[in-house]
Formats: sequence, structure tokens, C-alpha cells
Amino acid sequence: MKIPILLILSYLGISLSSQGKPHENRNLVLVMTEDHAIQTLSSKTEFKLEKSPMPNLSELLRGGLNFTNAFCTNANTGPSTASFLTGRHPHKNNLLHNGDKFSGTHATVAKILQKNGYETALFGKWDFGSEPEGFSHWEILSSGDQFYNPEFWSPKGKKNIEGHTTDVITDLFIEWLFNRKTNSARKPFFAFINYNGTRRPWMPALRHLELYDDILLPEPSTLFEEHRGRAPPSRYQEMNIHRNLGLEVDLFLPKLEEATKEESPNTHSVKNLNRMNEEQLSTWQLSWRPKNEAFWREAYEGEALIRWKYQRFIKNYLRCLKGIDENIGRVVAGINESTGNNCILFYTASKGRFLGENGWYGDSWAYDPSSRIPMLIHDFGDDEYLKGTRSDLASAVDLAPSILGTCKFDGSENMDGINILMPSDESSGNVRDYIYFHHYDFPAQSMVPKHYAIRNETHKLIHYYQFNEWEYFDLVKDPLEKNNLYFNELQKDELNQMMKDMQSIRQSIQDDSEVSIMAEEWRRIYRGPNARYDK
Repeated sequence: MKIPILLILSYLGISLSSQGKPHENRNLVLVMTEDHAIQTLSSKTEFKLEKSPMPNLSELLRGGLNFTNAFCTNANTGPSTASFLTGRHPHKNNLLHNGDKFSGTHATVAKILQKNGYETALFGKWDFGSEPEGFSHWEILSSGDQFYNPEFWSPKGKKNIEGHTTDVITDLFIEWLFNRKTNSARKPFFAFINYNGTRRPWMPALRHLELYDDILLPEPSTLFEEHRGRAPPSRYQEMNIHRNLGLEVDLFLPKLEEATKEESPNTHSVKNLNRMNEEQLSTWQLSWRPKNEAFWREAYEGEALIRWKYQRFIKNYLRCLKGIDENIGRVVAGINESTGNNCILFYTASKGRFLGENGWYGDSWAYDPSSRIPMLIHDFGDDEYLKGTRSDLASAVDLAPSILGTCKFDGSENMDGINILMPSDESSGNVRDYIYFHHYDFPAQSMVPKHYAIRNETHKLIHYYQFNEWEYFDLVKDPLEKNNLYFNELQKDELNQMMKDMQSIRQSIQDDSEVSIMAEEWRRIYRGPNARYDK
């Protein structure tokens, strides 16, 4: 398939207005989670529960506009979040890794709205190592790894607040929202609420510690996957539930609950236990003790141990999501009471997550469980054009121009995204035929090699360039991405065209990152004596 010139134009930032009547002076709320596995929201996946873990979000989905084919540009929190705010790919933000500083020179949706008369506010996680810019009010976590009694920074200084971080972030937003009611000359506002509750090691609120205790959650069919049909990278990762998920630091087994800072000074679990007050710590330990004792009585090993670890991981992850969902309900109630129907809420996540698929619990890949994200727009004013389900391809870089489109503000001329609120229409140039993804971290904790990828509605092409390894998947016949067709002669013509399209897209978005094949000596460090490639 020949890549349309209109796609390249859209990647270069052609500005488009939204469909329907734009809403000037609408209040805007962006809610983002660190990660949200789309498997928990879609009925088309293997993961199914009798009751949704997120009933409040599900209600918003029913009444809003849901993009079912939305993807991040990079499945690392920092680079991805920056792409949402700027409408630009990570290489243009010069933010490729978690921990990189976010430059204040970049235009963001917050800055553009502020320039156009909006009051802007930020609550929660801000992992950029710099003071937020473009926000007239901000209260941010001093560390995104704090889940209990967190410390917050603001222009007024630092303060510790008792409670679970997800609840506290919402408290701060609601307090700010209702304090605005005393200002008779208040402006329209844009509020960014950024939750960290789904971050590893998945420490839920105390009220949710026994949720799902009485059921076995469904296992993915690929929980024991051996990755024989994929390229080598999948066999060298370090996000395997069996090998890499720690019993103490990730799954809260005995010894952790008695640990002190001196014994385990660098684990996020222990640091959070040490942040708890006496009552919180006692509740935590009493909840885990009988479950931990049952584990040691059973003496799990082999496949039984993997299944046990999967159950504890997935239940804790869903417990954390439950906390976020309850707080989304509180956000919605606050908006209804404070602003009535004069508000549009956007919900998304910086990345997805594997929930046992491939035997994994992590992210960072261009594979769908990691790169696919929720993207929901809910209009409290009940506008018809912001309802329904859209299967168009949508990217994280599309959110900023779409937010600006809802209030008829321009400023997206330097963005890579398009306004996805308009119908996909080649005659107008509002079309996205491919998603572009680039992962820059290697070697790193999960040992996912650097790679870039493109995905359309039917196929995906991935290049692990340091090792010169490729994967090509037919997503229609192989939605679980198990069978690499890169060496399949029957796919040669389609593959060659997609490789050409990949280079066209890389050129159009000016991704001139270093993508050289590394020397054999370097590759053998990570792959052993068989790390060769065909010259």
C-alpha cells in the first residue's frame, strides 16, 4: 500500500478544526494514569470479569466518545506523558528516557490554553525533574514512587498528607475546584490529574486489600509462552512473572512486612511501609498475614508457583485500578456539582501493560498490550458529536491538538498529531494510516531492546536496530503477535512496501535518532556467542 501524502502532512502538523460546534470557554479536565491495560476495558480480550473493575470509567465510556485503537508513542512514562502534553514524538521533546528533564521551552497544551485565558492546574505525578511550567496552580508528588502518606511540592513549599496517594491527589483537585467558586471573575480552567497508583509494586489502598480474595482471575492463554515464533528479543527480556517478579518486594510475602530500611534500603515497597503510620501498617500486615501463611503451607513450585504469582500480581494491579476508578467517580461528582455541564473530560494512560500475556507483567514494547492505551472523551454537556465508538487509529500525539480543537484554539502547527475528533477524511487531510512508536532504553531494568515500529489496522513492523532483528505481524490472523512473518516469502511484497512506508514516516517526523547496528562484541554481551546478523 502506498503511503498517502496526506498522512505525511498530518504528521507534520497540519492544523484542523474539530467537527461540530467548537466550545469556547469550556472547562477541560485531563485524567491520566501511569498505565492502564486496555484488556481490563475491552470485551474483545481474553481477560474477562463478571463485574468491571472500573464501573465509573465504564459509565463514562457508555456516554462518551471512545477510541478503541489508541496507542502511545513510547511505553515509558516520562517520554509518553510529554508526548501527550506537546503533541510531539519523544525525539522532538528531547525526552527519551524516564528521568530525563522536560525543557520549559516546549509548547504544551497547558501553555497554549493559559495564553488564551485559561486557568491551568496540575495535580499528582510529574516525573520530569523540573518545576512545572504553563500551570498557574500545581501540587505534585515529590516522588512518583510514594503510595502512602505522600509528600507534595507546590510553589508554597512541601507538605506531607496522610492517606493513599490516589485519594490524596483527588482531594487536592476537588479542594482547588471548589475554592474557585469564591472567585466571581473566574476563568475557564484546564486541570491535569496524573495518577501514579498503577506503578510497580502495585500497593493498593487499605480498603481494597481483600478485593478478589475469593475468586481466581482468568489466565491469559500465553501465560506459559515460549516465544518460539518471535524474534530473539522476547526471549531475553527481564519482565517475566516467574523469573523477575520478586516475592518480597513485588508480592509482599513474609520478611517484607518485618523489614526495616537497614535491611532493604532501596525497595519501594519497604520505603512505603516506612511511610505508614502505626494504624496503617497494622492493617496492612494483618491483611497479608493469613494469605502469606497459606502460601508457605502449600510450598508452591513450577507452574503452580507461576500461577500463584500471576494471581497475586493481577489482583493487586486491579485493586490499584479500583482505587483510581473510585476517584474518577469523585472527580465526576465534583465536576457535576461545581461546573455543571460546562466541562469536557479526557481520560487516557501514558502506556499499557502486560497482564500475564507472554508470561510478562511489564511494558516498553511496541506489542499491543504495552502500546495500546484507553482514550476517552466525555462531554458533560451531552454533545452528540462526542459520543460513540471510533476504531480509527489514534496516537498519544493526537490528544493535544484534539483538546485545542474542542475550544477552537490554534497552536498545533508544530505538533505531530491530528485532531481525532474530526472524522477520518483523506480529502481534508485528517487521516492516520499508521501509528509510530520508538523505544530508546537499553540496557535498562526490563532489558527490552531499542526498537521503532509502525502499525496500521492490519499489520505491524518492528525493527530492533541494535541487533538488526525484525518482526512483522499479521494482526488480523495473529492478534496475539505470536508468529513473526518477516522471513515468510509469501509476505515479501507487502513487507517491502511496509518497510518503505516506515522510512517515509521516520523522515516525515524527522526521527534522526542513532539507529546503528552495534558491533558483534557488544551484541554478544547480551545475546551470547550466537548474536550474529546477516550482512
